[in-house]
Amino acid sequence: MLNHRLIDPPREPEQFVKRAVQFLQKHAENKKVFCALSGGIDSSTTYLLLKEAKIETIPVFIDHGLMRIIRGREEREHLKELFPDVLIVDIRDEFLLKILGEGDAESKRKLFKKAYSDTISRVIREENCQLLADGTILPDIEESFGVKISDLKETMSLQEELLLKDRNIQGFVKSQHNLEIEYDVEATIQPVASLTKPEVRKILEFFNMPNELVYRKAFPGPALSARIIGPVTLENLKFEKKVHDVVESVINDYYIGKFGKSMIINDKGEQEPFQAFAAITTDVLLRKVTGIINGQRTYEVPLSIKGEWEFEKLVRFASQIKGYARILYELHESHEGIYDVIIRSINSIDARTASVTKLPIDLIEELKYKLLEYSETKDIYFDITPKPPATIEYV
Repeated sequence: MLNHRLIDPPREPEQFVKRAVQFLQKHAENKKVFCALSGGIDSSTTYLLLKEAKIETIPVFIDHGLMRIIRGREEREHLKELFPDVLIVDIRDEFLLKILGEGDAESKRKLFKKAYSDTISRVIREENCQLLADGTILPDIEESFGVKISDLKETMSLQEELLLKDRNIQGFVKSQHNLEIEYDVEATIQPVASLTKPEVRKILEFFNMPNELVYRKAFPGPALSARIIGPVTLENLKFEKKVHDVVESVINDYYIGKFGKSMIINDKGEQEPFQAFAAITTDVLLRKVTGIINGQRTYEVPLSIKGEWEFEKLVRFASQIKGYARILYELHESHEGIYDVIIRSINSIDARTASVTKLPIDLIEELKYKLLEYSETKDIYFDITPKPPATIEYV
């Protein structure tokens, strides 16, 4: 299997689109393309470019049951409005049976990886697709190979890529899925491989897509299982969907009210907020969650602190923490309810590092009281830990 990547296109959106269309027509003209459409900005931009290039494309949304709710509606409903021709492949019945009760973080990731690859392979066979369109972007490439994208060729075989990765193993951070899964297609095609998240958003603006898509928050591959610490159950999944929607919607509304859009580029060049969500568990202070020490993923319990809200002082303290995965600032302690809720809001350029969003304390208090409207809510925390030493997600 080959991988075709657009390596060094112009950055100005109109010129980029012209160059991307040429690239797609070169490699995909008169071929049928499978495009996994997740609802995120990278895959959406990939699909729009394929349409612009007039390539025959099957856009597919895989619904495994752990996607978020956005303003009270399932993500698949939002996606169907934006892209009416998307094919919804529902694997909830079979997938949820496999992941329910699974608490190990690595096992969750492996279950998702297999579910995605098996479903993609099946649809590729059923639809007789010859190519797989990939929403891989620049940070994915550079973390996978430990080199700059300019060190890659436009077309590379899987074997060439593995050799490149091995030669630059000191710069390796995480695997790109194509390095480990070979689909039954001639090649993957990656038109946005050279772009960062802000550049992808500019392409969506060029296509006149609505702000709700342009500024949609990044969402992890393992979906809400990355934000349910410990085993996933039908009960905690239902609760997680509700509180996740509350946190993301309230913070989005604050930014829309103040800036006219739900995300800004701050004076550090970060997307603010890059992600804003709720994570849940029972007895969070006894649960091991992910952290980063010397660039390596670790699993330790978090530390809870309370007292006066002094944002800079708290974040500075959290950035120097040792022996714990992260610092949680206690907003509410209760002897009632079931689930602890963690509010997480971070800014980032490319997710490799992240700072904590400086939300007004009155907004955080508003979030607290909205979360307490649910009887299942027990303790509430605000995660004040940058990346590193914490990861963005919790598994």
